Amino acid sequence: MNGFNLIIGGKPRYIIALFLVLGGFILLAFASFKPSADPDVIRKTMDAGHSFAFILLSGLLYLAMEHHGKWQATMVSGLFSVLLMVGIEGLQPYFGRTASLADIQLSLLGTFIALSGMLVWRTVKNSLLKMMSLFLLVLAVGWIVQPVWSEWRSLWWREQQFPLLGDFEHKLETKLWSAHGQHTRVSLSDQHAVSGLHSLQVEINKGVWLGVRYAAGDQDWRKYKTLTMTFYNPGTAFNMNLRIDDGVNAFPKYSERYNGEFQIGEGATTLLIPLANIAASPKSRLLDLSRIRKMILFLSKNEKPRLFYLDSVRLI
Repeated sequence: MNGFNLIIGGKPRYIIALFLVLGGFILLAFASFKPSADPDVIRKTMDAGHSFAFILLSGLLYLAMEHHGKWQATMVSGLFSVLLMVGIEGLQPYFGRTASLADIQLSLLGTFIALSGMLVWRTVKNSLLKMMSLFLLVLAVGWIVQPVWSEWRSLWWREQQFPLLGDFEHKLETKLWSAHGQHTRVSLSDQHAVSGLHSLQVEINKGVWLGVRYAAGDQDWRKYKTLTMTFYNPGTAFNMNLRIDDGVNAFPKYSERYNGEFQIGEGATTLLIPLANIAASPKSRLLDLSRIRKMILFLSKNEKPRLFYLDSVRLI
């Protein structure tokens, strides 16, 4: 008896809901999306969405087939879900999407949550066991949601603090200010703070184009005149590159963005960069100050490990 025949005979509302969810899920899995102003937030939201999609899909498939037996429904639903998630990830590169092992892992977790919940709550009569199962399922869902919640809270924090771009007094700012390159580490520090109690500590190992990036999310900088930031360099002087992109092009060429280079001397250095200079930097047009998408501070080539501190990044 094949999977389709197994479903036939189930409750119509479950069957209809199953095919609607399956159709919508496949459509979203292969749809192309425009680049987002906050790609990390969207990526983590979609990652969590895999779990919830398979909670719904596996649960509905189980309910549609339960009339054939609980264990048979569990096995077929689990097998179908695994084949679907692997098949989707395998085909996505042919539709301009990226395959991800992490997506499969989150989808497996969603399937487990759905089927274990169905088995316990529709088979077991012991109330204590049901409550223990519910507690564990809530913990699992909380683990899935927590990274997404933190990312969206960081966007709220960014909006509330603007035109202050970074004073590094809250851990949410490490969601907005992240390492640029695999050999970079950023963290909050209680050393060399200009304002408040903390600064951003940036540790860079050997490599090229390494540094720290700020997710601006298409901020409007037009009402301000100057971008300012303060560094503390405990080592020898070095040159710091600054790149600023607007939201006009998702992947701007070198000539379509702001590119600056500044010397960071020993000790404290404060940069004051006129926004007029930033806007005039592109060769063929003005940088769109109404849609500033990201800012990157990086070293062109780092021949030895480098440590510096950043604080009080703001528009004035």
